[in-house]
Amino acid sequence: MDNRIKVLLALGGCAWTVPSVAQDQPVAPAQDDNTVTEIVVTAQKRAENLSSVPLAVTAVSGETLSAIGAYDTSAIGFLSPNVNFANETSRDAVFITIRGISGTDNRNEADPTTAFHIDGAYVPRLSGANAYFYDLDRVEVLRGPQGTLYGRNSTSGAVNVVSQKPTGELGGHFEILFGNYDRVLTTGAVNLPLMGDRLALRAAFISEDRDGYRDNSPVAGRGDDADDFSARLHLLAQPTDALKLLFTYETYRRDGVGGVQGLLPFTGNPRPNAVVTDPRRFPLNTRGFRNNDTNSFRAQADYDFGGATATYQFSWRREERESFNDLDGTAISDSTLGEEFRSSANTHELRLTSNGDRTFDWMIGGFYLDETINSIFNVQIPTAIGAFSRLDFDFIDRDQKNESWAIFGQTNVALSERLDLTLGARYTRDDKDKPDSAQVIRRLNAMGPPPLQTIIQNQSADWDKVTWRAALDYTLSDDTLLYGSVSTGYKAGGFNRGASQAIYDPETVTAYEVGAKTNAFDNRLRLGLSAFYYDYKDLQLAQVETGANNVIENITRNATSATVWGLEAEGEARFGRSTRIDFALGYLNAEFDSFPNVLDDLTSAIEDLSGNKLVNAPSFTGTVGIEPFTLDLGPGTLKPRVQFHYESNAFLRIQNKDHDRKGAYTRTDARLRYEQTDGDWFAEAYIENIEDDDVVSSVSAGTLIVGVGPSFKGVFLAPRTYGLRVGAKF
Repeated sequence: MDNRIKVLLALGGCAWTVPSVAQDQPVAPAQDDNTVTEIVVTAQKRAENLSSVPLAVTAVSGETLSAIGAYDTSAIGFLSPNVNFANETSRDAVFITIRGISGTDNRNEADPTTAFHIDGAYVPRLSGANAYFYDLDRVEVLRGPQGTLYGRNSTSGAVNVVSQKPTGELGGHFEILFGNYDRVLTTGAVNLPLMGDRLALRAAFISEDRDGYRDNSPVAGRGDDADDFSARLHLLAQPTDALKLLFTYETYRRDGVGGVQGLLPFTGNPRPNAVVTDPRRFPLNTRGFRNNDTNSFRAQADYDFGGATATYQFSWRREERESFNDLDGTAISDSTLGEEFRSSANTHELRLTSNGDRTFDWMIGGFYLDETINSIFNVQIPTAIGAFSRLDFDFIDRDQKNESWAIFGQTNVALSERLDLTLGARYTRDDKDKPDSAQVIRRLNAMGPPPLQTIIQNQSADWDKVTWRAALDYTLSDDTLLYGSVSTGYKAGGFNRGASQAIYDPETVTAYEVGAKTNAFDNRLRLGLSAFYYDYKDLQLAQVETGANNVIENITRNATSATVWGLEAEGEARFGRSTRIDFALGYLNAEFDSFPNVLDDLTSAIEDLSGNKLVNAPSFTGTVGIEPFTLDLGPGTLKPRVQFHYESNAFLRIQNKDHDRKGAYTRTDARLRYEQTDGDWFAEAYIENIEDDDVVSSVSAGTLIVGVGPSFKGVFLAPRTYGLRVGAKF
């Protein structure tokens, strides 16, 4: 067995056996300053203690996120079992995989499988999701379908990012970080009470500038760089004791070269000499750029009627992207990808929530989404055909509309003093319209033949679905909760381009889950256990295919079915005066039941993928963080932290070939933090990815040169990084 696996299992075994060890030995009196802190979450859209929520939820406080230097979504993937976050290159998109369920379609019209929310507002496009990770109160990751309270496109789960809100106290914080690759990151916030507790303002920002991780000479500029800025402004008003109003404006901009990808080895590669041999240094012949802007406005009103609270949430979000990058990942084929994209979306949600005492709690509500998309997606690929030198593909969408509305309700009934029943249901209707779309293919040669093909697309479709949840939870003691649930999820269908213009169906999942949560030994241990089984039907899977006349199309198909099951353990343990261990361990088995007649664009073979593993679904994942001691030193304390992450093998394409395999890897981070006793300032040295391994994050297939053969490209995770960080509160 690999020594790294042995280390992980040993650490995980310690976490699992804490209760039995403690029962055999006397327990020392609890220290007030070294106990597990309870986190209040809104996973069920009402404030509850994490330990009392009958769901598999990972909640990480903003204080913890800051302490581990988490400035983007990737950190959450390390802290939650069976969860993975991966980034796409040019579109600034985040692919979220929860328990093996992920969205593999990165087209504009495609929907995510994870419902992503910022301060309760739904984010329909996951471009720019990293922009929200500053000045946070907490992040919640709900694992499993959330079809009742979160609705559309939550077959895998939901992510709730909750920012810090204004308070009646004057104060703020500021941090600056200096790292290798000339990285400079600054973030801060100021809280300003305007009229005591009745009116307050909070402003926050984050800015990052960093050289790219990849030297792509002979082109100028380094790929995988950072040139980002985001700011948030909250205004909180409480005109009366019963009425609370929150207004928020956010802006985000991301520039620079952007992400890059390199040609990976694969069977049948027509240009093996062009394969990347050094992921830090590989040549490209096209310099990319990205200009991404997102602006949003949110408003929330809460009115307490006494027996119930009414909540209205409005969100407006406008996203604009302009990008250009090297498509083939080599310096021998000058294929390019360019995009101009605009999305404008409004969402409305109205809820009425009881203010009960858990004897009989209820919630009813409605949701509405209206989104308009305009985009031009251009691909140019050289050819080996004598009549013309290049093929030019334009994929055009004008005024594409996505409209969704839903009504939902959930109730919790106390069947006895210790036994509760939860029942919920949601009706969702999705309408999609492509009134003026086209696929235009040209031959780029003045002396060549006329345009090859123009396909006009004018389609509309609608789907509706009832999703539901039923759960029982039993309070075994004041510190232990047992629960079992059945829940369903739904993701809307969509359109394919090309000659067929086929409409693919919605995907659905039915999840069965049992779990336990406990806070034991005078709050020295917080432990959550869960086991789950999914019946996953009509899952949507996307891949690039080359059809007649060398026409390249991104096709989404419905696989017949898949079965997913697994086990999870997460929690935190405290020992002695200052020792802290946190852990997130997962086992996952995710396979297609039936998926015949699938084209592999790398080999042109028609294959039966039944029994293959789902994408980005490693069997074992685990993270263990250790803070062994806190040392009093002068006017402050010195605290080290080491975090170890392990992932077993996973496949990055549904074909599950050897070249699709993402090998097992570890990542170790270390931090040494000195903090003034009152918490007024801190200084920290850090190193991340000590192993300095080059790990492939995502892959894509395409055409290297028309008439020559396919290409297979990969995106890499960050190499080893290190630096210094200082911060102060005021």
